[in-house]
Amino acid sequence: MGQTCEMKMARATGDDFERVMRFFQMLEEVVEYGTYTPPDDENEEVSEDVDDARLSELIHEAWNTTGPGVGSAWRRVVFGGQLAIDQLTDPNCRHLEIRPDIAKAMEALGVEL
Repeated sequence: MGQTCEMKMARATGDDFERVMRFFQMLEEVVEYGTYTPPDDENEEVSEDVDDARLSELIHEAWNTTGPGVGSAWRRVVFGGQLAIDQLTDPNCRHLEIRPDIAKAMEALGVEL
């Protein structure tokens, strides 16, 4: 007798992806260049030098779980992406390609890939 185990996870939204991307872009700039350029669509970009204390502030501001920060959005983005890759893509490819059995089933249904 087998048992069924079901797991559900909230789907990452476009906003989740945007927040995670902004967070990691900020980290990348700080790590690679030692600077931070706040996003500002209305004014010219101005970068500031970042020391350890400022980095800590930036991370806390960007993480902000009560506002528009990355918070737990990273989990939905990363785990959802991993699940989709694991379940839908060909594990024998080094690039993202749909699994052959899924592609064949979609073709049989007349769905173009």
